[in-house]
Amino acid sequence: VAGVFLPLSAAQSAVFTHIEGSADHATLESALNKVTAVKDALADANGPFTMVAPTDAAFTAALPELGIAAADAATLLDRADLGEILKYQVLSTTEKVNPLTAGDITTVQGMTATVTVSSDATPVTKVVGSNSDGVTISSSADVGTSGNEEHAVHVCTDRILLPKPVYQVASEATSTFSTLVAALDTAGLEDVKTGLGLQNGGALHTVFAPTNDAFAAYLAARGIDSDTLLADGELANIVKYHILAGKVMAADVATGEVDTLYGAAGKLSLVKGTSTVTVDG
Repeated sequence: VAGVFLPLSAAQSAVFTHIEGSADHATLESALNKVTAVKDALADANGPFTMVAPTDAAFTAALPELGIAAADAATLLDRADLGEILKYQVLSTTEKVNPLTAGDITTVQGMTATVTVSSDATPVTKVVGSNSDGVTISSSADVGTSGNEEHAVHVCTDRILLPKPVYQVASEATSTFSTLVAALDTAGLEDVKTGLGLQNGGALHTVFAPTNDAFAAYLAARGIDSDTLLADGELANIVKYHILAGKVMAADVATGEVDTLYGAAGKLSLVKGTSTVTVDG
């Protein structure tokens, strides 16, 4: 043959090559080298890709938001959720998006981000995740091989685009999860609430989140009101019984017993159906 074949892990995508060649993206480069599954997924053959690329300054600025000391970027690179953060920088589109246009867009991580474009004479484009201020796009570039620049990289310098943690998602959906949020806000559940936020050291969790309707049915069955529930000494254990350590998507669930944050004595029985998962304590 007239060429050398490279396995996916050895091949460098145009997106990664662009980041590697930037003097401002050493931390992003290190992060992608740390989570090779994400780096490999950016292979040109899997594209096209549109990526928000935080600079070194953006990573530094975001450390306090993650509960990390300002000079300790290495801790970020050791977080278990680093892969989730990196996948949230990549937009899930069938073609490159440049320029970015206002509206919600799904990321490769699975959650959505929101693009806003100001009406100023020189429009300011932001991508909003967990932080309502969003990340400001300072420059954009089409990248790829000569004549085939199929990817787009949008640089931000002010902070990292972070996905909303579980607690924030629940607290913003008051019509669905206000009782759950009230439970998490009670004394005795501070550690659980922190664990479902951004400043949790990168721990991943899976929550079987009871809706307000589910709580209402439980209260009716017990003949109590919500104030009584929130004052119940067993509330912390009830909430912990709904949370698993680690990220488990519905498609990855297997029938069997799993441990919860309640402890080894608090196992849940999961039954995988054709299109549903049944959870039975």
